[in-house]
Amino acid sequence: MSLVRSLQEVSEGVHNAKSGASDFRSNFFPSQPKLLTWIEHRELLSVARHRVTFFLRKNRDMLQLFFCAADLEALRTQAAQLPELREEPVVTDLVGTQSVLEELAIVFRDIGFRPYAKLQRLFRGNFVPADSRDHDPRVVYAEPADAVVILRILEESFNHYAEQLPTLYELENAIQQRQITVFKSEGNVAGLLFSETHGVASTLRFWAVDQKFRSLRVGSALMLNYLSTNAQAVKRFTLWVNAENKNAIQKYQHYGYAADGYVDQVLANERVPA
Repeated sequence: MSLVRSLQEVSEGVHNAKSGASDFRSNFFPSQPKLLTWIEHRELLSVARHRVTFFLRKNRDMLQLFFCAADLEALRTQAAQLPELREEPVVTDLVGTQSVLEELAIVFRDIGFRPYAKLQRLFRGNFVPADSRDHDPRVVYAEPADAVVILRILEESFNHYAEQLPTLYELENAIQQRQITVFKSEGNVAGLLFSETHGVASTLRFWAVDQKFRSLRVGSALMLNYLSTNAQAVKRFTLWVNAENKNAIQKYQHYGYAADGYVDQVLANERVPA
């Protein structure tokens, strides 16, 4: 593995796998801004093998595995030879419909990965605000000083092996871009909603309430503010939720979200704790 130092290296790696591919497979679709920040923070590694390029992103105490493979057999053969898969905690995400992911899941099972979590995608159409009460004045854009508290709430609320939690610098960037709203109670961050909106589509990345402020309608205020703020421009709202978290799914359904059939099968090697 070598450190990725430019977007050109990424493009060359993808091309290495795509050239002449008969059954191209990949789970590597980060946006260009995200790639640039990974490169800037020296988090992204890559290695090009015969008909396959692997990317590994350092994230906390684990590596996230991405691949671009000409076909399934090349993926199986070359992945089995990666020393990092035996020496480090590694997770990988397979995204698509359940039937499409079955072949890929078998490949990863054969090289020592196990099912770790399953996320399902939910969506809803455009939102029509009921009235002006959808905005609570305690819901405001996060400030740079809130980043550390937001990170703590996220790490207490989610499993970082399963949910690709942002790092502190990613939160700081999101705050600068006004992608995070928070509920302030006497100056304290009681909850947060992190979203990314592009054109007519918006993805809710994280919605969480500090344990000390639960059952106080903090989450409701954040969600209604998010939906109403984007009501005019956004036609499709999406999010990912752990399929085992029935309580969270019911809350999203309350706000009009429904499953669309796409899943994210999170797989982990033996060095990731159960």
